Amino acid sequence: MEKTKVVIVDSPSNAYEHFYTGLAELTAKTGCEVVILPPGTSREETFKACEDADGVIFCYFRVDEEFLVHLKKCRVISRTGIGMNTIDIPACTRHGIFVVNVRDAQTVDVANHVAALILCCAKKIPKANAMVREGVWAVEPLYPIGQLTGKTVGLYGFGRIAHVVAKRMLAFDMRVIACDPFLPEEEFAKNGVERVDLDTLLAESDFLSLHMPYVKATEHIVNAETFRKMKKSAFLINCARGGLVDEDALVVALKSGEIAGAGLDTITSEHPTPDMPIFSCENAILTPHAAWYSVECDRDLLVEAARNCADALLGKPMGTLCNPELLK
Repeated sequence: MEKTKVVIVDSPSNAYEHFYTGLAELTAKTGCEVVILPPGTSREETFKACEDADGVIFCYFRVDEEFLVHLKKCRVISRTGIGMNTIDIPACTRHGIFVVNVRDAQTVDVANHVAALILCCAKKIPKANAMVREGVWAVEPLYPIGQLTGKTVGLYGFGRIAHVVAKRMLAFDMRVIACDPFLPEEEFAKNGVERVDLDTLLAESDFLSLHMPYVKATEHIVNAETFRKMKKSAFLINCARGGLVDEDALVVALKSGEIAGAGLDTITSEHPTPDMPIFSCENAILTPHAAWYSVECDRDLLVEAARNCADALLGKPMGTLCNPELLK
């Protein structure tokens, strides 16, 4: 078999040995050349480095027509994650390039982060921590705090991660409801979750957690109208994508008391600046798009993304193929 070349475009990790683990079979069979582009590589430099690549592995890089026209022999583009909002899949299909992603490695970690944000919001843990460090040892400033038992968690979307979140919340004796028009009724019942319509989800959720992909149809799906339909005591939890939420409307809702607060791992910008209005909302708990991260998940994401790339180049079945129409 002719020697192949795989270019790793923008890995957020320095654990490059995991890429080689995933590419082991391909390397053994073809003597695969692996090129890892250093941080700060420009788009133009990336275009040139990938011209003769058989496979490309990426995380945040924007894969669009501008990039694809430079690829002379690429057969597969593999993402080290599940979200595909930075890749033009129809354009890849037109160019005859398979698109694969990693769908399960981060499921448990993201679900655990959702649960952690719910707990932090409910128990006011960040505020309590700040108080103690400022020399305030008292419970009164935290009033009121309600019990989790009997509260309602609403899942807007009921995919892989939402399934695990439901399991976590049911263990706290919470009521779990979900809205997802694309799943059969039995999928909810067998997981101990009540299926509801959107208006019921918004009206009855004490914690509204978002679990859907970010595409054109879901941009700002949570907006001013959404907040008007929620309880004033409710919290918004977003570990999905920042673009799902109209952030200007969220800031208004947080500052006006239209909702009680938010736990956000994603916001509209992946490169935020301190002057963004969301940072002035004291009732918003913010984490830096880190819900997915654990040492184990970091390893599995890199290994699986590389293995998916290798499977495509070796002609093996691809379990996470995003454009299966190419197989026809």
